[in-house]
Amino acid sequence: MKKTLSILIILLICSCAKRSYKIIDYGQFKITVPEKWNKYERKGIDSYIGGIITDKNDTLKFDLGKYSADVSTDLPMIYTKEMLSELAKKERELLPKTKHLVVEDWTYEGIDIKEYLKYDVEYYTIDCINAKIITPKNKGFGSSGIYIDSLSGLKQNYDKLKFNFYGQYLSDKTQAEFIKALKTLRFEKYCGQHRI
Repeated sequence: MKKTLSILIILLICSCAKRSYKIIDYGQFKITVPEKWNKYERKGIDSYIGGIITDKNDTLKFDLGKYSADVSTDLPMIYTKEMLSELAKKERELLPKTKHLVVEDWTYEGIDIKEYLKYDVEYYTIDCINAKIITPKNKGFGSSGIYIDSLSGLKQNYDKLKFNFYGQYLSDKTQAEFIKALKTLRFEKYCGQHRI
């Protein structure tokens, strides 16, 4: 009897701890996110833009269009004093907790640049499309998200339809939930005919 009661209590605790999820449909793509995250859309000039507001009030933004950028191409975290003054306020606050280097002039002689890269990069196939997922090497410093160089698979720059979806300065928990959500992306228009 005690064993049965213990099992029931454990099952009850586990079922209460489960998060509930929902699918957000943006028309061009769908994504599965925690129930308390909410969709928003904006009017873009040359692309489709919008995003999600998380339960912690973080803004996760996407950009789908010919000019959608890959933020992971940033320079390494090597700064001159002048460059430090140009950082955003939030970056200046977080910088002391990061692995970075301050130099007198803009030369990399004798410096292993790989030690100071801003992002960890992983490549995935998400719903038939090659994607790059980035996370900051220094927790919470920079962007977390996804970049897709071509939704249609076209190689010419003038024909590509690019996609990015990023959040900045995310907590470990929000970042983990966001990366998990990004792996659920579905691009029916681009992958529908390729599904098995």
